[in-house]
Amino acid sequence: MLIILIVVFSFLILIILIFKINETPEVKKEIEGILTDSSYDVSKPKFTINSEEQKISVSANKGNFKNNDEILLQNNVLLQSNKFKIYSDYVIFNKKNQTANSQNESVFIAKGTRIESEGFNIIEKGNIIKFIGNTKLTISE
Repeated sequence: MLIILIVVFSFLILIILIFKINETPEVKKEIEGILTDSSYDVSKPKFTINSEEQKISVSANKGNFKNNDEILLQNNVLLQSNKFKIYSDYVIFNKKNQTANSQNESVFIAKGTRIESEGFNIIEKGNIIKFIGNTKLTISE
């Protein structure tokens, strides 16, 4: 009986080792795929919208060129001036017109103000921000 238990236990350990050895190349390939992800054109893009009144810094984790003038910014997009911040995950930035727009959930934060919207348009080189879709305004002191 003891011999049968030892044989079964040894067989189970052998099977586990075979699975672990075969699994390692797949895990390695998956990690290499993540590290060499080329599904975007620009990593950590940064731009600036320059108006007479303020500069708005625009940054994201990823960017894809749509055409010569527009780039789709993705993942943790931040538009920031000395007066406000806007957070979103997908923003189209037009470098020629100095505009930005989003059709996705966005959060605007300024001193004493928070605006949650389904998107926004920044026009006239950052002098006008229009919030679109359902919008919630919260004013605090």
